[in-house]
Amino acid sequence: MPESLDHGTAQVMPKATLVWLGPFLRQYCRQHQLTLLPEALPGADSSADRFADGFWCLLGPTLSLVVSTRTINADNQPSPQADQTVAVSLITEVAAVADSLAQRSLAHGDLAPTDIAALGQFMLAWVRAGAEASANLDEHQSVIDRQHDRRLLLNQVITKIQGSLELAEILATTVAEVRQFLQADRLLIYQFDPAPSATVKPLDGGESQNLAEADLSHRKSATVGYITYESRSSDRLASVLNYTEGLCFEHHADAPHRGTRYRQGETVAIDDVATVYQHAPCMTTFLTQMQVKSKAVAPIFVGQQLWGLLIVHQCEYHRPWQPWETELLQQIAEHLAIAIHQAQLYHQLQGQTKNLEVCVIERTQDLRDALVAAEAANRAKSEFLATMSHELRTPLTYIIGMSATLLRWSLGELSPRQRDYLTTIQASGEQLLRIINDILDVSKIEAGRTTLEVRPFSLTSLCRQSVDAFRDEAAHNNIEIAINLKLVNGQDTFVADLRRVRQILANLLSNAVKFTPAEGQVTLQVRREQNDAVFQVKDTGIGIAAAAQSLLFEKFQQLENVRQREHQGTGLGLALTKQLVELHGGSIKVSSEVGVGSVFTVRIPQQRAAALAAPEPPATLEPTVGRIVLVEDNEEAASLICDLLTAAAYQVIWVVDGSRLIDQIKLLRPAAVITSLTLTSDNDILAVLHQALGPIRPKILALLDGEDHHRVAQALEAGASGCIAKPIDPKQLLSTVNAAMVAQPV
Repeated sequence: MPESLDHGTAQVMPKATLVWLGPFLRQYCRQHQLTLLPEALPGADSSADRFADGFWCLLGPTLSLVVSTRTINADNQPSPQADQTVAVSLITEVAAVADSLAQRSLAHGDLAPTDIAALGQFMLAWVRAGAEASANLDEHQSVIDRQHDRRLLLNQVITKIQGSLELAEILATTVAEVRQFLQADRLLIYQFDPAPSATVKPLDGGESQNLAEADLSHRKSATVGYITYESRSSDRLASVLNYTEGLCFEHHADAPHRGTRYRQGETVAIDDVATVYQHAPCMTTFLTQMQVKSKAVAPIFVGQQLWGLLIVHQCEYHRPWQPWETELLQQIAEHLAIAIHQAQLYHQLQGQTKNLEVCVIERTQDLRDALVAAEAANRAKSEFLATMSHELRTPLTYIIGMSATLLRWSLGELSPRQRDYLTTIQASGEQLLRIINDILDVSKIEAGRTTLEVRPFSLTSLCRQSVDAFRDEAAHNNIEIAINLKLVNGQDTFVADLRRVRQILANLLSNAVKFTPAEGQVTLQVRREQNDAVFQVKDTGIGIAAAAQSLLFEKFQQLENVRQREHQGTGLGLALTKQLVELHGGSIKVSSEVGVGSVFTVRIPQQRAAALAAPEPPATLEPTVGRIVLVEDNEEAASLICDLLTAAAYQVIWVVDGSRLIDQIKLLRPAAVITSLTLTSDNDILAVLHQALGPIRPKILALLDGEDHHRVAQALEAGASGCIAKPIDPKQLLSTVNAAMVAQPV
């Protein structure tokens, strides 16, 4: 838009146009020997911002000219904003030029009038410079646009690589986008195969032949590969997908497409393939049939190995490749190498993960098999121990019972040595029986065949009985044994398995007495803490080292060295104790110091009592599953029966007078009654017992003189569960009693 400005004509121009104005004015003055004022021109750094408001004066023999610029806004008003357009003014009148110079205090001589020819020449130079500047600006903008598009393409490729681990998708998409960006006819990826086993695909569509068979001499050295990805601008172009040209690479290693140039990572651009490959017939044939006139190749390196080639084909015309195009191919190849390496690592990780999963599955299965085998072995061990214990208990019962009988009733006087032998036999049998019973208890608990027989009992009575059982042994070893009851009113009655709790205390007291030297002390303390009963067995014995305490409750563990062992034992006592405590849901702890003593603390929670059908009997006479009442007036037979059954772990109560038998049975509540029919005169006692005892229903066994089958039949008919003949046969006695008590496990 022209406008009158300072006696001249102003033309609004883009601010970017001023970039070339300063250099143009200086060059024009030099070429035509003109004076340029001021000498220090604004815009000397070619920056439009520096001379947006500027002043130039060109003086010569035929030319007096002022060029001034001023920043304006959209309304053609002066504006200091750097992003506005500029108004460029030309002043040619001599007076106006003189005024402009005077205003700026610029000295000058006489001003010559501007010749129209000189002005026309200046304006033509101005227009020519503007056109060249505009062309350069367009080219510059085109370069900027291409750089921007290249950055976008690279960003897209990078985004795909970062957002996906699917290599096939990344390569296929990248090939298509790069071909479209370059406006090429075909773009493909040629991938080298590290194991030469590819097949050559003839261009005429014939049968494929194995590369190794085609040329055995190059089998080991040939660089074999095949085209794995392809993008074409039109379906009219032939597809080269899956084609291999390995033999051409090997035969013409000196060609530009092969050898050190690729190995060194150089991108190769070929404007005319016919000229370059004129000495490579097979490659020329391939490129001619594929209509390729120009090609560019960028190597793809993964790590330090040449993985493949990124190849561009131009088929419609010969294409002179630009530097930025080969640079773009190289950048794409580098990013594809990253994607390939990333995918390889991912697949390796997947393979390792699958291998790890397989290993974990196999290891888990091995552990399960081992666990099953261990459980089977443990069950077999428990069943073996239970069977052997049962088989061993019967002969041991004979040994203990008969040795006890011989000590009481011998056929003649026993010499001191004979009595010592019998005493040793009986003591050793009892010790062996205790060991077998412990093994049997452990195997039952481990097999889950042990249940608690819960009932109320007196803690005071239990503790006194437990301590009294060890008084003789403690006195024999000169050890003081005591009981400390800390029970207030209402805390004496406790609900648990009496037999098992008694066994726990017996094991702890036995160990305390065994490992306490003479002049030592053993104390059993009991107290109640809410619903728990707490038992503490303290001794002043040899103590236990801290390192050995972790083995204390393990089965078959003796803390003493076998060769230095001074105390007998199997190492089952504390293991069984711990299992019995845990069977009640309780806990056991030990605190010990070598040479000072030990404290074993057992905490047992009160169990839920089962409903009782009859009033609770006195605490000293709790019902016992293995309790048997024996009614017999013959002392010899009664003693033998008592010894044999006691050795078999039954509790036997001998009643001589049968006149008050029913009252005694109601009080004692036995599991079985063995009664002599000679004492009660006839079989009526059997019927009377069945009728009078009611819900108690003990097993009733009849003692008969001799093997009288008629009387045996009468006794069984009268309600007897079995018959025992006199004189007593130990084996027949135990067999009959055990058979009758099968419903009442010991």
